[in-house]
Amino acid sequence: MSIFTELKRRNVLRVAAAYVAVSWLLIQVVETLFPVFGLSDAAIRTVVILLAIGLIPAVAVAWAFELTPDGLVRDDEVDRASPTIKAATKRLDRMFMIALALAVGYFAFDKFMLDPARDQAIAETAREEGRAEAVQEKKDSGPPVLAVLPFAAVTTTEDSVFFAAGVHDDLLTQLAQQQSMLVVSRTSVLEYRDTEKKIRDIGEELGADVILEGGVQSAGNRIRINAQLIDAKTDEHLWAETYDRELSPSNIFDVQSDIARAIALALHGTFTAAATSAIPTENMAAYRTFHEALAVKETIHGGTTSEEYRDLLRLAFELDPNYTRPMAELVGSLALGSFRRDKPELVAQAEKLLARIKAVAPGSADYLIAQTYYTYYILADYDLAHEIASQALALSPSDTRLVQIRSWIERRQGDYAAVIESNRLAHKLEPRNLDYVMGIITNLIVTHRYDEAWEELEATDRIHYILDRWRTLLRVREHGSLERLADDFEPLNRDFEDPYARFDLWHARLMSRDYVAAEMTLAELPFPDGITASNSQYGVPDKILTELLTRHFLQQDARVAELATAARASREGAEFKRGASGTHLFGIALIAAVEGDTEETIRIIRRWFRDYADQDVPEKALNMDFACQLLGLSGAAEEATACIREALRAPSFAMPFLEPYLPYYDGIRDAPVFIELLRELENQ
Repeated sequence: MSIFTELKRRNVLRVAAAYVAVSWLLIQVVETLFPVFGLSDAAIRTVVILLAIGLIPAVAVAWAFELTPDGLVRDDEVDRASPTIKAATKRLDRMFMIALALAVGYFAFDKFMLDPARDQAIAETAREEGRAEAVQEKKDSGPPVLAVLPFAAVTTTEDSVFFAAGVHDDLLTQLAQQQSMLVVSRTSVLEYRDTEKKIRDIGEELGADVILEGGVQSAGNRIRINAQLIDAKTDEHLWAETYDRELSPSNIFDVQSDIARAIALALHGTFTAAATSAIPTENMAAYRTFHEALAVKETIHGGTTSEEYRDLLRLAFELDPNYTRPMAELVGSLALGSFRRDKPELVAQAEKLLARIKAVAPGSADYLIAQTYYTYYILADYDLAHEIASQALALSPSDTRLVQIRSWIERRQGDYAAVIESNRLAHKLEPRNLDYVMGIITNLIVTHRYDEAWEELEATDRIHYILDRWRTLLRVREHGSLERLADDFEPLNRDFEDPYARFDLWHARLMSRDYVAAEMTLAELPFPDGITASNSQYGVPDKILTELLTRHFLQQDARVAELATAARASREGAEFKRGASGTHLFGIALIAAVEGDTEETIRIIRRWFRDYADQDVPEKALNMDFACQLLGLSGAAEEATACIREALRAPSFAMPFLEPYLPYYDGIRDAPVFIELLRELENQ
């Protein structure tokens, strides 16, 4: 007799099947009920394990015993032919069929009744979790971003146009002082004047959560201002109001305060009443003059330091001696005009104005802004300037000017991580300003954070030569070919009408050691104003400098000697003021290097480090790579190698995948100290 036949005869298979069916049914019930009573998954697992273990004794009992009306009887004592045993077997079959039917019924109930409800509950939970994550993400990303579109002049009268611009400017100033929101800067929203773009598109382009738009109508001694706040994601109107007032500065500012309060409430933020409580001026003539000054600053070249701009600011606070906004603007203009501290008359005017603002509004944002300008530009006390700028930003967190000047201060302090974050904030406030995008990327490169710089380059869709220039240089990390670098600069030179594109092509050919091609490029180099001043930033004209380097690598000694003489002559009578950049020393160092005077080159570069670079972090960061190249060109192996090491540790434009492979270091390439540097870089 086979084992299968024996198992069947002893009803072991029937018992096992019934046990499995009943166990499965019990497990389904347990999975449904245990969570209701707060029992954990561990309790469910315990039941499953016990049922699995119980199968073994159930099968063993079925093998050894038979269930009869008299109870369990040993199998060898049972008469299989008796009617009683046959009836017991049929009862066992019915039990199995009932258990199986119950299992199948529960399966159908669970599949078609419970599953849809459970799926719906899971989906709803997921949606709620998604909403919570979205809210948390929004919270983590900071306060909501508001964009205020230029207010429209409802009528084309001169007054309506003027007041529409004025209301827009002043409203932005008030909203910039609200702590519960970030406000996109004026320069980024101006391009949307009279736009036909949809609110959603504008919101996406500006990174704004909500959009404020409105209009102004002036007639006689009355002014009407309407405004509406719109959700940039859903196009839903969150708030709208129209204000009719008698035309006066105080009424205009009151309306702006009401609008700021309504926006804060609509965004569930806190309204900073202190930021809008003071009326800047009650004098309509002063109000008009100040806004005329702002228009001048924006419409003429060099408007910030122009006398026309300054005169209008002076007239504004002469009309109202307590009007501090034009005073603060004038301090900034005067301080910028005396950046090198070489115009004592401007410094005296700025100091007089500071005292005046302090007397009128000592704790105001205007006073702190004016102090920031003065402390940064004139005193050059960067730690104090940073402290004051941070205080001013606490009062006016969306003032892009303050964010920008704080980033300049942080750069002077050498805190490039803070510079990058300030540029990120400025870009959020002024998303249409490409300078902040380039500032983020450039400072990431200066701090050798190349992966992050590449991510930023990939994320932007803006088009500019500098962006493609950085892309081209960073690709050297992958291909490692200076020849390809020169080839990659060719299309950039064709695609961009940028004077520096040609210079970069010349330098790329020089870097790739294609000196003949570099020589051919010399005749095509543009030398417009600003690039060919009689003494460039390096102390000799760029026209001489570029040819001098090219002829040196071509080993055209006679021409090099002529150019060196011309370079020295160009420096005669040139004035290099103390406090200005020390890169004018590089011209002398270059002459010494191409003439083979190693000691003189070292002496000059050491002077640059001592007198300039070590005193000014940006000076060092922006120019240390060229200092290293001049040392390498002169054959100073120890000094050039130490310079490269320092440049790769500190903020600089020296790139480890590019700098040591340039031809400037060919004369020291066999020096043990330089070989060791290359080995270290290749093992990183």
